[in-house]
Amino acid sequence: MTSKPLPKSILFVCYLNSIRSPMAEGLMRKLYPSVDVQSCGMASGELDDLMVAVMREKGIDMNDHTAQTLGDVSEVPFDIAVAFTDAAGAAAEATFFGTVTEVERWPIPDPTHGSLDVRAMMNNYRAIRDNIEARLKRRFG
Repeated sequence: MTSKPLPKSILFVCYLNSIRSPMAEGLMRKLYPSVDVQSCGMASGELDDLMVAVMREKGIDMNDHTAQTLGDVSEVPFDIAVAFTDAAGAAAEATFFGTVTEVERWPIPDPTHGSLDVRAMMNNYRAIRDNIEARLKRRFG
């Protein structure tokens, strides 16, 4: 992934819009405040308390995040849509087919898979958050 100019608008897409895509939305807003940023899911999930907690560690308040679906934003033009799963990528490509929106796939694992121990889960969430942040910096400089 090479650094490219900042887009004017970006959409982050995952499955439920409760962990990965809101993390990316919050990080993008903090790192690149001039960019119009939204996130969505293939379905609408609930606010994830662990996501809110690990984002707070970065000084980003996600308490007001409300999940939305790809259908909720399908009429909005975006320069780039970043999908965190293959299924989300396929859905975004179908949604934005024939438009100016460029779809990129950044496969990132679901942090809820694995141990149910809270400490281990928090570490999974932090790793995902930090992975997304590193990818954003690498992609946009």
